[in-house]
Amino acid sequence: MNNFEVGIIGGGVAGVFAAYKIAKDYPKVKTILIEAGAGPQKRRQQLWGFLGSLPSGDGKLFLPDAKSISDIVGAPKGKSALKEVRNILENVMDFKVIKDRGPSISMTKKLNKAGYETELNSYVQMLPVHVHELSRFISSETNSLTCRFNTEVTKIIKQKDGFIVQTEENQEYRCNNIILALGRSGWRQSNSIFSDFNLIKENDLARFGVRIEMPGCNLKEFSKSTSSLKKGNIEIGPFSWGGTVIPEDHFDMAISAFRSNEARWETEKVSFNFIGNVLFPGKGFEQTDRLGQLTFILTNERISKEKIGSFLNGRSKISPLKEYDFLKKELTNFAQIVPNVLKASFHVPTIIPMTAKINVNKNMETDIPGLFVAGEAAGKIGILAAAMSGILCVEGIK
Repeated sequence: MNNFEVGIIGGGVAGVFAAYKIAKDYPKVKTILIEAGAGPQKRRQQLWGFLGSLPSGDGKLFLPDAKSISDIVGAPKGKSALKEVRNILENVMDFKVIKDRGPSISMTKKLNKAGYETELNSYVQMLPVHVHELSRFISSETNSLTCRFNTEVTKIIKQKDGFIVQTEENQEYRCNNIILALGRSGWRQSNSIFSDFNLIKENDLARFGVRIEMPGCNLKEFSKSTSSLKKGNIEIGPFSWGGTVIPEDHFDMAISAFRSNEARWETEKVSFNFIGNVLFPGKGFEQTDRLGQLTFILTNERISKEKIGSFLNGRSKISPLKEYDFLKKELTNFAQIVPNVLKASFHVPTIIPMTAKINVNKNMETDIPGLFVAGEAAGKIGILAAAMSGILCVEGIK
């Protein structure tokens, strides 16, 4: 009874789209979906449950995220997967691409002169009503699969001809193949599994910084662009307009996030991440986790809001953490282009919670045969990337 050809670990965006692909195209493949949160249309914790992080954020599906998956599997496969995602979403919404035209010409020239590379982030806008309709649609299409909600996977054991998946309910499921789709809330668990299987190939990078918030009128030359900026080890953006910075809960800490897709979140402000990619040889994941927790403890709040000036003058709650000192120079440099940033506020904790790097082949398969990864477990951020990779994992198995 507990033998399955495919086990999907995680019922977020990646896991749910993988389940839909199997139910639609391979209905005879015996599959189990295991999710730590609640099932469709149920009250649940933030980031947990059926479709995971989709109700959070501002509902933007950034198209460059799709390219990050194509970089793994190749352009033809990537294009095909994106088309499938689009076809699924068009059951509940219009897949209309909103083109990002970028900052004004004069601002672009200033940025280029200062060495910043501008990346445009065209997107498709998803609304809360679309999320609920999508949940109903996909759950109705996948009800033939075996699903276990409100139960967490505690261990995955590799055997010669498959895997044993153990859960907190002391249940065991034998699966020929595993699609690991733990998502954003499961970044620590994914890293633990990768470590157990000796899959980690690189663990040198920690991505952390602050989320800046300021009046939109102070960034008029950015023309409400959702672009991102890059210079050296610094990443700025995407620029998020007209919403509110909110806490995104991760078990024992919160991370500053953004919400704008409901009227209660509307403001006249713009916010954006100001992130450094900092080397900690062999300890990138651990340092990311440590700094997230330390800033959470030091601020004594779910997320803390302070002035940029207090940080530059050494009077911030995070000033004791010397790892953040590099940001002083980078913020000062950016202020030469956007002077009002020095009057802005910033929020912490702000980290990019990702696992250490592993090898993933063109089928989304790891170095362990039969173990496939999707979404953030594959090191790729974004809703489109998660949905596409879930579909591609199924194709990789078949």
